[in-house]
Parts: sequence; C-alpha cells; structure tokens
Amino acid sequence: MEITFYVLEDSDPGKRLHTACRLIEKAFRQKHQIFVRAASQAEAEQLDELLWTFRAESFIPHHVVGDGPTPPPPVRIGWDAIPAEARDLLINLHGEAAPEPGRFRRILEIVGGGEEHRAPAREHWKQYRQQGYAVQSHNL
Repeated sequence: MEITFYVLEDSDPGKRLHTACRLIEKAFRQKHQIFVRAASQAEAEQLDELLWTFRAESFIPHHVVGDGPTPPPPVRIGWDAIPAEARDLLINLHGEAAPEPGRFRRILEIVGGGEEHRAPAREHWKQYRQQGYAVQSHNL
C-alpha cells in the first residue's frame, strides 16, 4: 500500500481542488476506481462542478455519493463515511486521516499551502507512520 502527500506551495483553495482534478483524471485514465473524500458537502459539490469544467477536452464520469446511478461511475465524491466497496484509490481532502487505510491500494493526500491544511496533514502523516505505512511526499 502506498500513501503519497502532494504538498502545494499555494494556499489558494482553488489550487487544491484543481490539483485534485488533475490527479483524478490521471488515475481515471489508469482505470482506477476512485473515492474522493472532501472536507465538507460544499467542497464535494464544488469538486463535482469543477470536474465538468476544469479541462475542456476531459470527460471523467463521476458523481457525489447519493446522487448518481447504480452501479456507480469510476469516480465518487463524498465527505462523510467512505463506502464499504471503496478499496482502490482514496484521494483525501478531509481534515481527518483515512479510516482503515489498509483497505485501499493507494491513498493520496492533497495538502494546501496554508497552515489550516498543513497542521492536519502533519497529524495524518504521523498516524499513517505509527500504523506502519510507508509515506512519501511530493512538493508541487
């Protein structure tokens, strides 16, 4: 299992969501089943809208949990509980570390440039390391 923190220099919240869109697009093209855990319902809805518009030539089938078809598309967005069947890739934008990280093949944490994002990210890092997971980071 791989856990990667993508650390942004910019504290603009729009950059964080745009980075999430780029990572979602890349993972979708690699055929991953993706669950995005947003910090709130408002952020989940904002990301949902952004995925439709962030790149004109891109189409990423997605929905906010509870709003879409069955079976669900490859990209699901939520902010509360993680669906039991979500086991491939978790993109975590939430203020809490992923519960049961071992059930995922990979976790991506996107860390904004402001202290309001960095402080929780440091705690996530510590929690994952204490649970025995290898953690890496990339500065963007």
